[in-house]
Order: sequence, then structure tokens, then C-alpha cells
Amino acid sequence: MNEQAKERLRKMNTLLVEKLEGTFKAKVYQNRVSKHEEGNYPYFIVEAAGFERKENSSLLYQPILIRYYSESRNDLDEMLLDIISLLEGSKYSFVHSTKKSIPKDGVDGYVDELLVTMTRSVKHCF
Repeated sequence: MNEQAKERLRKMNTLLVEKLEGTFKAKVYQNRVSKHEEGNYPYFIVEAAGFERKENSSLLYQPILIRYYSESRNDLDEMLLDIISLLEGSKYSFVHSTKKSIPKDGVDGYVDELLVTMTRSVKHCF
């Protein structure tokens, strides 16, 4: 059941990881990063949220949260533009982005976090 939609999701997941790792030379983790890997910047964490159906549509939409963590970058706006441009139109649509600095635990300094929200769609047979 829904084999075409499942295959499309697998292909989109693979494409997302390959594009991010290949372009930015940073590791991509699904949903979370382990404690022992947490300080090895830069890296991405990709999280897929639940599905949503628009009225009178056979498409299901799914928000994808892409978090990028790094230290001592002074080009975060440019990085955001690159992430958006890389994924927009390749089965993903840009929704919004945020950026913030997170204080390091017990150490003087900050970790930069970029959050990019994209959506993707899959056709579903109801």
C-alpha cells in the first residue's frame, strides 16, 4: 500500500542528505545527534514532522526542519541563502528560517544555530 509514495519519500530523504553533505561538507543526522558527536561542528540535524492534508487535495504536505550548528561563522545570512537555494525547487519548498546563538554549557562562547523550515509533498491514495 502506498509504495510509490514511500519510494518518493526515500528518494527525497537521500537527495536531502546528499545535497547537504556534498555541498557543505558537514555531517547530517536524522532527528538528533548523540552527546559524543554534539561538539563536532559543523553539522546538520534533519527532522521530519507529521503530514498535513490540504482541503480537496490528494497531496500530503510534510514540514522538514533543517538545523545547522556551527561555531565562529560570520556568514550566517549567506549560509541561510545557500541552504534555501540548494533545496528550493528540488522537491522542497521554503517556508521560513531563523537564526540564534546558543551559549555553550560551562564554557565561554556560543554555538550558532540556523533553522530552515521546508515542506515537501507526496501523493496519497485515499
